[in-house]
Amino acid sequence: MPVVLRSLGDFKRFLRKPGATIQIVRNTLIERQPDRTREAYRGKGMYEPRTVRALSKKAAVFGVQGHETTVWLYWDRGTRRWRFSGDTLAVPINAALGAPDEVLYRCSLPEEEPARPRRTGRTAKGRVRAEGAGETLKRSG
Repeated sequence: MPVVLRSLGDFKRFLRKPGATIQIVRNTLIERQPDRTREAYRGKGMYEPRTVRALSKKAAVFGVQGHETTVWLYWDRGTRRWRFSGDTLAVPINAALGAPDEVLYRCSLPEEEPARPRRTGRTAKGRVRAEGAGETLKRSG
């Protein structure tokens, strides 16, 4: 099922779904840093997928894949400047100095497993359905 976000309410509903994951696609603040600093951020899992561990009324706690750390994302009145588009969320970084920056997240859910074949069961007129097959067998007896 594709993720479609249009509002903070949609984002909160998305976070409540099992396996909800966000991943930083772009962080303009980090992009302006020297190479060594950017690599240090990468080494700490800055761009790794983050899965929801806990939710509260004003925040979400994410586990960072491959790292034993958590990251918090808070929302309050500042969310009015958040931008939602399809499966992405742009969060402005409010820094007192420098150019305006933002973090762009991509939101995703785990792929759904295909439906499993039904177990043997009775169909109309006393016929038995073969497991996992589309054919029916005439019942003997």
